[in-house]
Amino acid sequence: MLQRIQTLYIAIAFALTLLLLYVPMADFTIPALPSPEGEIPAKEYSYTAVGMKQFTLNADFEATANGYSAYSVALLILVVLVLLVNVGIVLLYKKRILQMRVCVADIVMNLGVYALFFLFVLKTSGEMSSALNVPVSLNYHFPLVFPVVNSIFILLAIRAIGKDEALVRSLDRIR
Repeated sequence: MLQRIQTLYIAIAFALTLLLLYVPMADFTIPALPSPEGEIPAKEYSYTAVGMKQFTLNADFEATANGYSAYSVALLILVVLVLLVNVGIVLLYKKRILQMRVCVADIVMNLGVYALFFLFVLKTSGEMSSALNVPVSLNYHFPLVFPVVNSIFILLAIRAIGKDEALVRSLDRIR
């Protein structure tokens, strides 16, 4: 179970998916806005799989975390589900055909992570931009490619599982 190469591939995919919960995948900054009561300070928003985290920027552009201003429950549930499926794939080592099918479902869920993330980012940044009448430019970060990299590692795992299944079937023919 643990000595197989597909377990390593799935463990890497698990680690990258776990990072999605903590590392920002995108962000945008709203500049300081004038108001009758005084200037509203600039705010920076970072997107993780948990939701949109808000930071207030002072004059020196040092960020102070204000916590999550919007949660993405569906995205969080899907990421946690992908994590659980990755663990389940490793535990299904005796049922290789089922293991390959669950791997395909994991790839589909990784594509769903992309779809939900972009839906969440575009919706919240669009609402923020229209509410404040300020143009918003999104900055995407490197962790955004993690679901694609996960899918590649899962494909490599499917390939290795298929080789294991072919080896077992060839040994069954010899007997």
